[in-house]
Amino acid sequence: ADPDLQAIHNRHPMIASMDDHESTNDSWEGGAQNHQLDEGDWAVRKLAAIQAYNEWMPVGDAPYGTYELGNLATLFRTETRLLSRSPELALEPLFAGNDVAGALAKFKATTWADPAQTMMGTTQESWLYHKMRASVAARKTWQVIGTGTIMGETYMPVEATAWIAPDAPEYARRYTMAGVALAKAGLPFNMDNWGGYPAARARLLAAAQAAKSNLIMLAGDSHNAWAYELSNAGKRAGVEFAGQAVTSPGYESSVKVDPNLVAAALVKSSPELKWCDTSRRGYMAVTLTPTTATSEWVFMQTIATRSIATQASRRMRTRAGSATLETV
Repeated sequence: ADPDLQAIHNRHPMIASMDDHESTNDSWEGGAQNHQLDEGDWAVRKLAAIQAYNEWMPVGDAPYGTYELGNLATLFRTETRLLSRSPELALEPLFAGNDVAGALAKFKATTWADPAQTMMGTTQESWLYHKMRASVAARKTWQVIGTGTIMGETYMPVEATAWIAPDAPEYARRYTMAGVALAKAGLPFNMDNWGGYPAARARLLAAAQAAKSNLIMLAGDSHNAWAYELSNAGKRAGVEFAGQAVTSPGYESSVKVDPNLVAAALVKSSPELKWCDTSRRGYMAVTLTPTTATSEWVFMQTIATRSIATQASRRMRTRAGSATLETV
């Protein structure tokens, strides 16, 4: 019923991708962080969510698919939530004992590195890797993969312990402190994104490298804006553009310090991360040409009132064959 959404659908084609909140928070194949025992059977809830999504959204029944953008690019829509995703790795037990550092080291070498931990499952992975090679063979310049969560590695800087707002909820405080401990152990702080699925991430990036793909990853979920240079086995593998939320709050909701300081510390602590904005709302627009792919993060002046007024945007691009980012 929203007139602005109606206007968008009237003017532009839509390729929609399912998020966890089509079901409930941090969902996976067999459950979710926010599915409780008194809320019924998860399988019933999951099937109902999928049915409602398919009936009310402008989508077909296929959970993933390819879209050919002329001879310029192939866009891959993936499903990384309800079809085959493994459960998010539990961190709480690692902090329950007296030897947290030892527990984290063991976790990193075993559970975290388990190749069975998957985002997409073997069937979808095989489909994606074959289609990626076919796109390169067809001389498409870009292979663009949309996934539900960020792939770029992000580590919690030690400075984050001083960012927590006095009125921040206790879970935000625990999350930050755990993130700093994880970073000291060489682990990213978010186990719900690709940071908790390192073997699956390595398989995807290795497939892109083997295909000699000009890989662009597109992601959302975090509510903030990010740009990464992705690497695998010490070599460049592609870039990632991750978009901010239109209205939903992000990192700034529990952090009350200068966002520029937050961004600088995150970039310094995370080698793949080249830029981020953790405080402003808006949208991301990606433009592809035969030689460059450019992302523009557009920031609104306000979301408190109905307005299309924007602040200065941020633009970054990658050149075909470079797998690196530059500011434009």
